[in-house]
Amino acid sequence: MMNSKLPLAGRFRRLVATLVDAILVPALSFVLVMITDVMEDAEDYANVDLMILWIFLLAVVAYLILNGYTLWRRGQTLGKWVMGIAIVPASSRVPEGVMCGGDESKSAYVPAPLWKLICVRALFFPVLFLALVPSLTLLPVLDQALIFGKRRRCLHDLVAGTIVVRV
Repeated sequence: MMNSKLPLAGRFRRLVATLVDAILVPALSFVLVMITDVMEDAEDYANVDLMILWIFLLAVVAYLILNGYTLWRRGQTLGKWVMGIAIVPASSRVPEGVMCGGDESKSAYVPAPLWKLICVRALFFPVLFLALVPSLTLLPVLDQALIFGKRRRCLHDLVAGTIVVRV
């Protein structure tokens, strides 16, 4: 069975999964910022660049805490898991007898390699928030607009060589 033969995830499912992740990751990031006291004292605001770097690193940690294991094992963020979709390589074969995607009652699939999910696809997650910066609005709009193509692949899917399928 080819991953590309699995049914593509619908646009609505992908949107809801992204919204779930867009709520959970910043929420955990906020908790980590509060726990680590990154913004506790007035002098923390003296070096804004360092504070932003710490917040970014804590956001990466939050992303990995929430999604690292499920991305590695199933090619799913928590939002994708909730919506029953997964990230898989655009063209790969499922080895015979391998049930990677879940129990035997569900479709077999091989998740995309973790390095692609973290180093390529995950780089686009913060891009969603660039829509709030007027001069950078075009990048997240372009990334997300490509999902309306026939193959339902965003820019980050094309760059990473992945597709999102129903599982």
